[in-house]
Amino acid sequence: MRFITSHLYMHSALLILITLPGLAQATQYNCVIKNVSEMNQNGYFVRHGWSANYMNREFTVDRDTGRILNTTALKQRLSNANAEYKPQIINSERPDTPFRVFTHFADSGNYALLEIRDNQAYADSPQKPYFYHTDIGMILSGTCTVIEITTR
Repeated sequence: MRFITSHLYMHSALLILITLPGLAQATQYNCVIKNVSEMNQNGYFVRHGWSANYMNREFTVDRDTGRILNTTALKQRLSNANAEYKPQIINSERPDTPFRVFTHFADSGNYALLEIRDNQAYADSPQKPYFYHTDIGMILSGTCTVIEITTR
C-alpha cells in the first residue's frame, strides 16, 4: 500500500511539472494618476481643466507591448494605440534606463509618450514614478507598481 501511495504522489508531481512549462510570466504596471497637467501659453505646467475626472484613477500597462490595457478613466483619452498605430518600446533594456513607450499618430500629428522609471535607481522601491504625455496633450504623473501575471 505504501508503494502505491508514493507512486501516486510521484505521478502527481510529474503531472504538475509537465504542465508548468506551458505557463508564461508577463509583467504589467498598475499606475495611479496623482497629477494632471497641461502647458499654458506662458510655458508653465498648470492643472488641467479635466483634472478632477482623472485624479486617483488607474490604468494598466503591458510591459511586453507598451499598450495601455485598461483604465478606470476615460479610455479613449488615455489610449496609446488604435487599429492603425501601435506603441513602440524605445528603451534599450539597459538597467540604467527607464521603460519608455512612444506612439506617433501620423494621421492627426499627435503622439503619446509614456515613461516609467523602473530602472536601477528605483529597483528597491515598490513605487515606480511615471509621466505620460497623452495624445490629447494631458500630462499625467504618479506611480506604478509592478504586477507579475502568470498566463498559459
